Amino acid sequence: MPFLELPDDVLPIILSFLDPKDYLAFCRVSKVVYSKYRQDPLYWRHETSNTFRLPISPLLAADGPRWYWLYKRLKTQTRLYTWGQGSPGSLGPGRALSVPRRPPTHDPPHLPQRVLPRVPTRPHPTILPRPYPGRGFPRQVFQRTSSSWPTETHIPDEVEVIADLQCGGWSTTILSSDGKLYTTGSIDSMDGRVVGESSDHFRPLEYLTQSTSTIRQFSSGRRHVLALTDGGKILSWDRINAKGLMVFPRNGTDFGEKPVRVAAGWAESSAYVPNIGIVYWSPLQNDHLDEMLDGKVVHEKVVPGTARRRTETGYVEVLKHVVLEEYVVWITNESKVYACALHVDNSDQLEPTHPPFELPGFDAPDRDLRDIQGQFHRFGVFTATGEVLSGDTGYVRRCAEAIRNRPELLSSSDWSTMTTLLASRPHDVPAMQHTGVIALAYGDYHYHALHADGRITSYGTDSQSCGSLGLSGPEHGGRFRGLRRDRPGLRSDAQLLPIANVRGRQIWFEPERKDWLQWMEDQLTQPYLTVNGQPARHIWDIDPVKQAAFSEWVEQEGKHWEEGPASSADAGSHADTAETPLAGDYANLGSYFPIAIAAAGWHSGALVLVDEDKAHEVRSKWVTTRHESDEDKTRLMPGAFESLELDEVYVWKRDGFPTVRLPNGFEMPGEGEPKPWRDGVPTMQELGLE
Repeated sequence: MPFLELPDDVLPIILSFLDPKDYLAFCRVSKVVYSKYRQDPLYWRHETSNTFRLPISPLLAADGPRWYWLYKRLKTQTRLYTWGQGSPGSLGPGRALSVPRRPPTHDPPHLPQRVLPRVPTRPHPTILPRPYPGRGFPRQVFQRTSSSWPTETHIPDEVEVIADLQCGGWSTTILSSDGKLYTTGSIDSMDGRVVGESSDHFRPLEYLTQSTSTIRQFSSGRRHVLALTDGGKILSWDRINAKGLMVFPRNGTDFGEKPVRVAAGWAESSAYVPNIGIVYWSPLQNDHLDEMLDGKVVHEKVVPGTARRRTETGYVEVLKHVVLEEYVVWITNESKVYACALHVDNSDQLEPTHPPFELPGFDAPDRDLRDIQGQFHRFGVFTATGEVLSGDTGYVRRCAEAIRNRPELLSSSDWSTMTTLLASRPHDVPAMQHTGVIALAYGDYHYHALHADGRITSYGTDSQSCGSLGLSGPEHGGRFRGLRRDRPGLRSDAQLLPIANVRGRQIWFEPERKDWLQWMEDQLTQPYLTVNGQPARHIWDIDPVKQAAFSEWVEQEGKHWEEGPASSADAGSHADTAETPLAGDYANLGSYFPIAIAAAGWHSGALVLVDEDKAHEVRSKWVTTRHESDEDKTRLMPGAFESLELDEVYVWKRDGFPTVRLPNGFEMPGEGEPKPWRDGVPTMQELGLE
């Protein structure tokens, strides 16, 4: 049989043994082969995952162009950004400045110009020798106690490509492509008491067998880190300065079969062992008294009914599980959601005290459940058609109480008469429905959604205005994104207005956008913007509806930032066009493209692919040469974040504060004619404001 006539389910497996150079040579055999195999999802998913240890999302497994594109860009463009509360060191050291710059060059025009970062003045900077690939120039780093804007984070020289990141309650942990873990902050600082040591920079998590066994997958819980090695061993850390311990079950050195994944929860560790089921135990503690101790025995429990089993129609197995506070929740390949309380009456039990039960309100005819993600109190269930179904421990608890009151529900699974209970499931977030959400990250009171087109949207509460939402602080331009304090005081919580759940509020990475928000904030107190004798900010302070509508105009500006400033002729010109590149068009993506998101406690982080050439091109649309006629009334103090040279000025400063006519006809104070709405003027009803 000719090679190319092998069955379609056989040939890709054979091709997976080729290295990329040979595989691409094979793709050039003919046009037919090139078209069919150049971006084959099986090959590039396998190659990307094996080379960089990148986790495979079930929602993206078949997206060949994405895996092909990721393989080409991961090594040279991956950056780590963090934001939120940084004490004690959980954000890691920041790198200044996360904006690409092209200084004047005397090279001939035809030679490529290097993209160099500008280093702003900072007191007593620490110079680290690590150059990023292809740059060769060190940048200053600085420590952060908090950050309301995503800031690039310095990582150790040896890390190279970051494969994954997770946030713990007081820490951020990353996995390198060569299978090593690094953590900054403190793994356990419950009630302010640090267990072991804390660190203000990334330190390797060590274990006795690290020279012969590398990490394949890991998970951060509230107070511990759990990892799975290539050899199927489970390791656990509760502090940075002690070696990780191997987890031994009560009756041997392994669980009878290799675990396929681990999941660290709020107060429990867990693993999925296909022929055993979901196994969980109390996290190990290493008091560091015996430096040669390599592991400890745990009193594990097995959740009943979670082992892989054969039925008349095939195998039934757990696709994914999450460990929340008090409960474990999972989905099966039958598209059903189950839950089980983790409580035990004594530590010697082999199973939890209460039996698992099917969780109502998630399944539906022809609904295909693909993934579940969650942490602490909340979780989300992903469907094949792009729905994200919300759940929380409060709803799970109410269902468990209903079963205790009506035991027949456990066997019948008929919840149709429990209408009040079913209606109490948390409302699905409109901005997450059919918008390509591929990942969720939950902190204590804030959460993020990562979309397939590279957007991160924020939801929830910015605790004590520490910056956990990544949208800037309320007094630093965050009001224009829809942030509003629930009471006076700089350390009070800031809530996102309900419009954020309806339309979404995207995290931005460009320093120029931060400068834009800060400049608008500064203008609100200028005399030329007074309204009826009061500063213009009074409107934003007293009227949340106007604030919400104005934030939608700001959001539209942000969506089209890479196109440069709008003119009056642009009004509504984008209303009927796609907001994002066509599916699979990974050659025309934005300058900053997030590929992973994490959150816990009051902080967050993201892995972002940064195209510096494209970022400079976009920046040049918003920055121009300063003239003597330019009066910069809001020049920031030396060492501030503003990313300008002395001979530069932002174009928006020449136009003045934007005048915006809201959908209800009210004209917000500003200079000049009303600015256009890039995607057309929405109705107040579409914004959820009437």
